[in-house]
Amino acid sequence: MADAGYGSEENYELLESQQIEGYVKYNYFHKEQKRAQKNNPFLQQNLFYNKDGNFYVCPMGQRMEFVGKGTRESTNGYTSQVSYYSAARCEGCPMRGQCHKAKGNRRIEVNHRLNELKARARKRLTSETGKYHRSKQAYRSRSSVRPDEKQ
Repeated sequence: MADAGYGSEENYELLESQQIEGYVKYNYFHKEQKRAQKNNPFLQQNLFYNKDGNFYVCPMGQRMEFVGKGTRESTNGYTSQVSYYSAARCEGCPMRGQCHKAKGNRRIEVNHRLNELKARARKRLTSETGKYHRSKQAYRSRSSVRPDEKQ
């Protein structure tokens, strides 16, 4: 069990390689559980993804095509693979202001491996065992001062 500070692709990969079933939160775990996040069609994680065709679909139904790959390196040297997707015709879209603020067409960067690892983590964290572990973790962090210590 660990908090969101440890929920990275590198740490999830390490846990898997050691065959450890970790209950490790990731950034925004709690935020994405809220209705406002789940129901926002403009958030990247809520866009429909067609795995076979390797494209996303924006809320207006426009395909966001795969346009390339890249890498990201963390401060400790871990390299992640990312994919880029871009819409073709955002100009004149009535939802553009809600969808994105950038000039030109909307472009997103997706780390498919991290999304896969986060989905597994989410499944564990929202299971009955995960809920139990999360409740104990919250208690430990609140009770960092032992009862016999003076404050």
